[in-house]
Amino acid sequence: MTAEFLSLLCLGLCLGYEDEKKNEKPPKPSLHAWPSSVVEAESNVTLKCQAHSQNVTFVLRKVNDSGYKQEQSSAENEAEFPFTDLKPKDAGRYFCAYKTTASHEWSESSEHLQLVVTGSLPEPLLSVNVDPGMTPGLRTLRCLTPYNGTECIVIALLKMGIPEPLQVRQVRKNQTDFMLWNVTSNDSGNYSCVYYLSNSSHLASFPSNKLEIWVTDKHDELEAPSMKTGSSSEESTKRTSHSKLPEQEAAEADLSNMERVSLSTADPQGVTYAELSTSALSEAASDTTQEPPGSHEYAALKV
Repeated sequence: MTAEFLSLLCLGLCLGYEDEKKNEKPPKPSLHAWPSSVVEAESNVTLKCQAHSQNVTFVLRKVNDSGYKQEQSSAENEAEFPFTDLKPKDAGRYFCAYKTTASHEWSESSEHLQLVVTGSLPEPLLSVNVDPGMTPGLRTLRCLTPYNGTECIVIALLKMGIPEPLQVRQVRKNQTDFMLWNVTSNDSGNYSCVYYLSNSSHLASFPSNKLEIWVTDKHDELEAPSMKTGSSSEESTKRTSHSKLPEQEAAEADLSNMERVSLSTADPQGVTYAELSTSALSEAASDTTQEPPGSHEYAALKV
């Protein structure tokens, strides 16, 4: 009698454990954008939701849009939600969740992903902040926007090949500095910045000029000026014309008049400098093989 009672008790506990396991919420998935969460209008992007289990059903939703829902079943542990011919209305915050065949509940929601569609506001200007008193190993990239409204804006620093913005600032001014600490050769690459209204992410600017940065570990003599500026007619006609703020015009004038700027610090590893010049502009214009289409600037940093 005692053995039969113990068997029934064990069976009840096991069944209760199985029911509890079925009703347990699965851990939250991750949501990423490819190639980037900041993309141009009329381009394509894919939002990828990744779970902790296989053979699951995924759902993609949009914050503040209860009617938006995409659902997809997958034998793998991830699902891709493609977006084609992006429009400003596609911008916004997205999140995803999933449920397994064994569970009755959706998982916790993923972290929100901010999808920004550029091309609705005039482009900002990105430059290297040249300050002789700068801390060794620190460099500042300055994003200057033509926005002169009263609303709070979000400014994001982008690097080509990195899906998410490197840094994001929410400000009420038209100038923002992004700090690059302990600069190394890994910081080399193409940078740009964009901005959008904090309460209207579908109203995002065109990307700024591309600023290509080289960081070298060499300590020899400075080479020839390495900053070039230029823009293609295709990109110029694509973007809407706008009136620039006096601060932006002054910044552009400083860049155009700057033949050479050298920054030295007390860094024991050598001299840190940014070299900027427009002297090669006429040469680049005559040799189309050396200057890619689009607004592009170059700066060299030595550490």
